[in-house]
Amino acid sequence: MDTDYLIFLQGIRTDWGGEGLFTFISTIPKNPLTAAIPAILFWCINKPAGIFLLFNATCGRVVNELIKGTLCVYRPWFKDAELLPSAEAMAKASEYSFPSGHTQFATAIYGGFAFFYRKILPKPVIAVFALIVLLVAFSRNFLGVHTPQDVLFAIIYSVGLFFVAEKLFAWMGKDPARRQTFFVGGLATVLLVFLWLYFKPYPEDFSDGQLIVDPIKARADAFDALGFGLAFFLGWFLEQKYINFKTNVSPKKRLWRIIIGFGVLGVIAVIFYPLMKMLFSVEMYKFFKAFLPFFSILFVIPWLFTKAEKRFKL
Repeated sequence: MDTDYLIFLQGIRTDWGGEGLFTFISTIPKNPLTAAIPAILFWCINKPAGIFLLFNATCGRVVNELIKGTLCVYRPWFKDAELLPSAEAMAKASEYSFPSGHTQFATAIYGGFAFFYRKILPKPVIAVFALIVLLVAFSRNFLGVHTPQDVLFAIIYSVGLFFVAEKLFAWMGKDPARRQTFFVGGLATVLLVFLWLYFKPYPEDFSDGQLIVDPIKARADAFDALGFGLAFFLGWFLEQKYINFKTNVSPKKRLWRIIIGFGVLGVIAVIFYPLMKMLFSVEMYKFFKAFLPFFSILFVIPWLFTKAEKRFKL
């Protein structure tokens, strides 16, 4: 039934077009503006809201990689030879299909924002954020790279993580000493996920004489999970312990924080990523590509702008 639905969408894509539009929608989770939402919240507006979104984005990614690497569900075009996904989306698709990483990240940021502010946001605004999530999910189906269950499950577990995060941060808020328990427990969980994904056996099935998924490439995704998880727990803990900045600052300071923050993220994207790709193995590149931006958002950039604010009296 899921392949019938995808073939139906494929017919629409082939006969009526729409691939360009849904390719654009599909890139929303990877767009720098999406990552800017939790970053600006965290640095300048509402620190708890920023942390909530960053937790759901990064830890949700760890959960996503855990499920993908454990279940090892192949992409839908291996189920039915009639399925011909978008070439562009297919080229960028990761090794396994279930659940959808694009949908998870879109839900974590846009859904997470609506969830955090659900008591004060007008219902039409919440509906817009929900629509963004649903459009991203549908785009993955329309482009033929995910089944309906891939995207639906990504939304379900991501929303479930909102409630877990809300309870966790409320629990920590009652006793600051609990933060260390959260930090140690989080690090231990991330390391266990990494070890499981790295050392577990992966299937070696063939299609037309070629491996469907190379276990070496699948195993490399363990470093992706490790990077996201360590970035959150280390960055969050170090900022709490050594910086603990406030967001009730002047508009001028907020502007400088954004300039410094996106300056650093720009350097990482333009200089460090190409350099790491040249110098490091695939595994280490995946790790640093996941780790650097989120660790910088949580710790490096706050350290820099607090130093600048003191030194130059911004």
